[in-house]
Amino acid sequence: MKYASINGTIIEHDKASLHISDLGLRRGYAVFEFFRILRGVPVFLEDHLERFERSARLLELTPPFGREKLEGLIRELIELNNLREAGIQMLLTGGYSPDAFTPGQPNLIIAPMAVTPPPAQLYQQGGKVILHQNLRELPEAKTTDYLVAVKLAKRVRAEGATEVIYHDGKTVYEGGRSSLLIIQQGTLITAQAGVLPGITRKHLLEVARPILPIQERPITLAELYSADEVLLTGATRQVMPITQIEDRRVGDGQVGPYSQQLMKAFQEHLDAYLNHRMVLR
Repeated sequence: MKYASINGTIIEHDKASLHISDLGLRRGYAVFEFFRILRGVPVFLEDHLERFERSARLLELTPPFGREKLEGLIRELIELNNLREAGIQMLLTGGYSPDAFTPGQPNLIIAPMAVTPPPAQLYQQGGKVILHQNLRELPEAKTTDYLVAVKLAKRVRAEGATEVIYHDGKTVYEGGRSSLLIIQQGTLITAQAGVLPGITRKHLLEVARPILPIQERPITLAELYSADEVLLTGATRQVMPITQIEDRRVGDGQVGPYSQQLMKAFQEHLDAYLNHRMVLR
C-alpha cells in the first residue's frame, strides 16, 4: 500500500500519522467504516458512506467533507494504489484534544488495507462460533470500540471458531465483527434493534425476500440453539454458514439448503453490482 489520505491530503502510506493528542487514541472516541475492493470496485460504497455519516452523527462528529468529496478521495486512492482486491478503512476521530477529553476538529483517515478472505472450506462445511455475554455501547454506531472482540480473538482461534456472538444471557445480538441471522422453520430471522445495521446483511435481506419469509426482531438464546440454519454476514466474510455453536451442532451439522440458496443468490447479486459499476467507470 503506497498512499493514504489524512484530512483530504494524499500522503505516503508509511508516513501517515496523527498527533498523540488525538481523542481516538486517548479515549477511543472515533467511528470507522470498512469496505471491500473487488475487481477495482468499492463494494456497496453508497451504503457504507451513508452508515459512516450516521455513525458520525451518533458521536456528534462532523466529517470535514461531504459524500461527493469522500467518494472522490476513495476512488483516487484506489487508482494510486492500483487496488483490485483489497479493503479500505475510513476513520473519523474526535480530533486533537487539549485536555484529552474534549473533542476537537475531527481527523479523517482513509487508508487501503490488505484483506485475507476466510478459508473456502468454511463455506462448504460451515464454521463454528463461540458465545460471550456482552452488550456493545452505542451498538448502532460503528465505533472503534472493539475491546471485547480483540481480547477474545485468542480464544476464538484456540477453539477453532470463526467468530464470537454477543448475548445478554437471554437475547443474542450480533457477532464481534458480523451480523447474525438464523433460519427457523423456513423463516429468516435477524435482529433489528441493538445491533449495527450491517451492509452485507442489508443486501442479503434484499435477495432473500423472494426466497423465504423474513422477520426482523430479537432472537433468544434458545432460538439460536434450536435454529435449523445459522448465517453470519460481513464485508470480508460476505455470507457464511455456521454449523456449530460452542459444542452444539446446528441442525444436522451440515450447510443447510436455505444457506446454500442464499449464498448463491448473494453472489449473483454481488456479481451484478460489480459488473454494473465496472461498466459505469
